[in-house]
Amino acid sequence: MIRLETQHLILRAMRADHLAELHALHNDPLVQASIYGNRPQSHADVQAQLALFLAQWRQNGFGFWMVYEKASPSWCIGRAGLRNDRDSNDLEFGYVFSSRGAGRGLGLEAARATIRHALRVSTKEKVVGRIAPENDRALRAAAKLGFHYLEDRWQDGRLWRCFVLTRDDVFRPQPGPSAPRPGPGHR
Repeated sequence: MIRLETQHLILRAMRADHLAELHALHNDPLVQASIYGNRPQSHADVQAQLALFLAQWRQNGFGFWMVYEKASPSWCIGRAGLRNDRDSNDLEFGYVFSSRGAGRGLGLEAARATIRHALRVSTKEKVVGRIAPENDRALRAAAKLGFHYLEDRWQDGRLWRCFVLTRDDVFRPQPGPSAPRPGPGHR
């Protein structure tokens, strides 16, 4: 089984036996409000989505991950990952966390790990994200992750804010406190 670890998280590559955990996650009140318009997700709904996630893994060797906290590794708190964008040759990022996992910075930690992994194992140059304009939490997270706003776009009957993150954005060395900085007059 493919797995990633971060400081606080264990991320497990999605598998068919994650159906029950994914169903519970997709029916968490916060998840339903965030991405499903408060519409309960049936087993059939979740199974269809899981089939898409598994196809992504088979096709590219990366995809969506089930996210667990190291402090309680048997309890799934979210999912995060990337898939091929249907409108371009880019990757589309998405994540969602349950009421138990949201609001503590864990989504950003999972996002960074899954984005870096996907870009390391692929030749893709960009990651795109679509966020509902009213989803303030996701808009703030996109900014913290370094996504750049592109445009507002109508898709699937609703308005989305579209963002992009490039390979260079992800892997560009960040100047640290001791890194040399250009002095005055440097071009």
